[in-house]
Amino acid sequence: MVNMKRIALMVVLLALMFPSASLAEKLSVEVDASSNDIDLRLSLESPVYQNTGEIVFGLSYSDDYLIPSLSGALKGEVFTPRLTLGLGFKGVFGEVEIHDKDYDLRAIGFRVLGEYDFGEALLHLPLRASVSLSIAPDALCFSDTDRYLDLYADIYLYIVKNAAIGIVYRWFEARFDVPSGELEESYDALLVGFKLSF
Repeated sequence: MVNMKRIALMVVLLALMFPSASLAEKLSVEVDASSNDIDLRLSLESPVYQNTGEIVFGLSYSDDYLIPSLSGALKGEVFTPRLTLGLGFKGVFGEVEIHDKDYDLRAIGFRVLGEYDFGEALLHLPLRASVSLSIAPDALCFSDTDRYLDLYADIYLYIVKNAAIGIVYRWFEARFDVPSGELEESYDALLVGFKLSF
């Protein structure tokens, strides 16, 4: 089981990052949960020339893993004001438990993301969907980790301008170096959550 001291440390680190929110033009807090998993995300957005810079502090937790992450991306509108695409990086530095043994998850990956704001065009509901894919090859993995991939997709219904409820799908796969060769594990979860934007 993941150490409770590590959970407390990650919560403290996220709390210390809140002062940087004063530099952001937009701040979003997202909490997603299922019966076994919980995800917390703090997103900061600021204009960068004619695009938008985004920094996301994340924490994914279940009985089998604790994965804090930090990602950054530069994104902008493409083809239509409703479609946003972006490129960036994502770092993960956590721990995964497999067969009662803990493995360090350390990787820095490339990140591709997209977001589409349906407005009220779909069923006359204010919906917004997004997807993010991160890939870290062997050369960008450290400690026990040989490879890391993750996919994050969501669709949110905005109840009011700054508050939404939604469904989130999260999947990740990690390959670890073990004495007998390589060990590969993947995890996925369907979560329900809410998002507040300021």
